Amino acid sequence: MASHRKRFTISVTPKMEAELDLARQSRYGRTTQNDMLRDLILRGLAVQKRGEGGK
Repeated sequence: MASHRKRFTISVTPKMEAELDLARQSRYGRTTQNDMLRDLILRGLAVQKRGEGGK
């Protein structure tokens, strides 16, 4: 990964928090929350780049 990282702060709804918790339990196990969120963001960007995004 790049040595220079930018920090972001986001707010999530209770529903999003519950979904993130489920994703962490089922797919990410002991992965840190930061690594999980980075992975989810990269996956979302890849979907958007392919033109499969819903919005």
